[in-house]
Amino acid sequence: MRDYLYHSAYTKIIIKSALLLLAFVFVFSVRAETWSSIESEHFVVKFTGSQGTAQDIQKIAEKFYPKVTRDLGYSAGRKITIWFYRSQKEFNRAAGAPMQDWAVGYAYPLSARIVIRDPPDLENKRMNLSRLVKHEIAHVIFGLCIGPNLKYVPRWFNEGVAMYEAGEWSYGQDWAMLTATLGNSLIPLYELSEDFPPNKTRAQMAYAQSCSIITFMVKEYGIESLRECIHLIAEGRGINEAMAGAIGINTLDLEGRWLKSLRSRYKWISLLSSWVVLWGFITFLVIVAYWWRRSKNRRIIEQWEEEERWAEFEEDEDSESTWL
Repeated sequence: MRDYLYHSAYTKIIIKSALLLLAFVFVFSVRAETWSSIESEHFVVKFTGSQGTAQDIQKIAEKFYPKVTRDLGYSAGRKITIWFYRSQKEFNRAAGAPMQDWAVGYAYPLSARIVIRDPPDLENKRMNLSRLVKHEIAHVIFGLCIGPNLKYVPRWFNEGVAMYEAGEWSYGQDWAMLTATLGNSLIPLYELSEDFPPNKTRAQMAYAQSCSIITFMVKEYGIESLRECIHLIAEGRGINEAMAGAIGINTLDLEGRWLKSLRSRYKWISLLSSWVVLWGFITFLVIVAYWWRRSKNRRIIEQWEEEERWAEFEEDEDSESTWL
């Protein structure tokens, strides 16, 4: 009986200790993940820690809002919430699904919610953060405009619109398009309708292509054509029917014209590059020939000087013999 009471008391102590430990962990976790928020006309930014970056996000968002709503012809009827995370682990948990290590943002358009994490490139942090915030806001405005039909929109069109609006085109993407065009390694658009490649390099190529073809569409047919196409999709039209209604041709024809423009544009760069390489090689050969000739002349001159010294030495010996 005494042993039973002893073990019973010991068990109660263990249970109480465990409960206290769990309570401590819970309280600590709640404190560690305490969220603050700042609110403006169109956005609510939620964050942990200092509010410096959150204020930057808010300013970028509000400044970008008039442009994207004007271009897409739609204004959100509610505030967009942006959750800012500082670690990949928290970001993955908030996204609700495993994310690629290089992913830094995700949008839930129909719930007007965005989750982003600190851009990893600290050197260009301000520029990366600006592009990231604009990109995800464009996704939300686009999605709210399309509504339930968003699930039928090709991935390349969705991403292309977001990248175009965010102004994400860079020299790196231009170079990727140049090499892919000349190397005949562009990804057909039908392969980018459902999803993008999991490989980071190929995914970046997919994003670059998406931005490029939307940019081409706007340049050739005007921003109003993009706006009209989006509104036709929102009405329930498929991408080909919406394209035909907005610009008079279907997606396949648009892709063909876009590819033709790429080949025409990059052909001259290729020729220029070829001439630069050719003349660079010729210049190299001229320099090598010059130094070889100069080195040869130096050796000849040194040989002449050596022969002259020997000749003078022999003359001195002859004069000495005569004198003796």
